[in-house]
Amino acid sequence: MDEFPLLFTVGHRVFDQGAEDAHGNPAEDWLPAVQKPVYGWGAPQTSEPKLAGHDREIVEVELLVPPGFECSHRDRMVLDGVEFEVVGGVEMFDHNPFGWNPGGVINLKAVSG
Repeated sequence: MDEFPLLFTVGHRVFDQGAEDAHGNPAEDWLPAVQKPVYGWGAPQTSEPKLAGHDREIVEVELLVPPGFECSHRDRMVLDGVEFEVVGGVEMFDHNPFGWNPGGVINLKAVSG
């Protein structure tokens, strides 16, 4: 079967497990983004808490990736200039009854405010 076209790219920021702060203490940090080809992504789903005066917005997106796409649950993805956290592992569909691997889904989340 022919592969689907990879029409889009995203920035993949890998979690830096050896990062340290200015005092040599362990710190959370991510490596610079590396461009990776993807099929695309779904329409962002936005939600806001129903609280007066609250200014938080949560955006969730499903990223559609080709077979063999690897990332960690601690990595981040940059889509159109917006940085998202990876939620969970890559959901690959390679164990299906049809004999081919269409790729998978990576769930992403961004919180602002």
